[in-house]
Amino acid sequence: MASSSSKLKALHICQRDDTATGGAARVAVEYVKRLHQYGVDAHCLFLYGQPGYFGSELGDLAHYLTIANSREVLKFGRLISFVRAFKPDIIHHHDGLLWSHLLTFFHPGVLKVAHAHLGATNDGLALRGDLAAWVQRQSTDLLICITEDTRTSQIQYGGYQSSQTQVLYNGVDRERFAPASRPEKIAARQHFGLPNDVIAARQHFGLPNDVFVIGYVGRLHCGMKGTDDFLRVISLLSKNYWALIVGSGVDIEYLKHLAIELEISNRVIFAGTLDRTEIAYHALDVFCLTSHDEPFGLVVAEAMSCQIPVVGFACTGGVNELLSLNTGSVVLNRELDGMAQAIVDAVEHSDLQQQRDDNAQSLLAKNHDWAKNSLDLANLYKNLVLVGKKTHG
Repeated sequence: MASSSSKLKALHICQRDDTATGGAARVAVEYVKRLHQYGVDAHCLFLYGQPGYFGSELGDLAHYLTIANSREVLKFGRLISFVRAFKPDIIHHHDGLLWSHLLTFFHPGVLKVAHAHLGATNDGLALRGDLAAWVQRQSTDLLICITEDTRTSQIQYGGYQSSQTQVLYNGVDRERFAPASRPEKIAARQHFGLPNDVIAARQHFGLPNDVFVIGYVGRLHCGMKGTDDFLRVISLLSKNYWALIVGSGVDIEYLKHLAIELEISNRVIFAGTLDRTEIAYHALDVFCLTSHDEPFGLVVAEAMSCQIPVVGFACTGGVNELLSLNTGSVVLNRELDGMAQAIVDAVEHSDLQQQRDDNAQSLLAKNHDWAKNSLDLANLYKNLVLVGKKTHG
């Protein structure tokens, strides 16, 4: 079942080399970067598009089919050709694309792992969605779920057997996302420009050092991420509380207009997307989670790793396994006043944050360490191959 080399060969398949497409590719890249230390020759294959940011991290471990989009059906055969040439022991899918699962449905001697970044639902899917779920389930030897919440839903609604699933939390790079020193904090704030109507009144162009900066990092999508509520909360705070919004999305223009309507545009920075998001966390005093649903909450883990107090609305999803009253501040019923007060408390009573921060660091070390989780994944691969040998030997 295994290749002739001393290392297992694992091929991680992702849609696109683009940081704006979501966290699935980031998870694949973090594992591929580390699995070599644990006896796995791991590579990443991007189905769509050209080399991007992740390729700069992976070097020759990144490969590209350069298919423009899902309409280029005649180029799908490139995947079969690549798999035949690469000869993996394990194919590890990070996206639920129907065609890529179909074309890797059966390869003799190759085991298949799927990564569930989202939970299954009982809402009833279209026929194509049902087919994709069936193909993935029938051809998957192991389903890795990013939280217990995801695993439970995949068993309850996705049709997976309990023995077919395993929880492996997403990690956070704790060397990169580390607490900022005072000079680093000042430098981080200088990185961000001021609104046009404020520049004329100040002698510098960075975020002021004499204000409290409340941060949002993520997709600008009000329906999912509640970014409009973030601005409404900022409007309830005094003028020495500023907002730093990092990310892009469909609601960017609406949010800019909303900031004007709420009369807070002079203290809201729209920073766009950043490759080095740790700079944003270093500029913050408090991180704010306003999502309606959050399958994992990587931004929460990153903020905690930087030892930034986290306040968030209670929401559905696996983020509840990360953000709780033990590790941060949770506001029930999406009460805007309650969120505003939680932010003030985090700023004015930083001494009360110490125990929460200690709890958060312990949780990160236990569940969200990339090195530890990469070793766990390598062991899952090896056990899977061992079982496969016994089954087919």
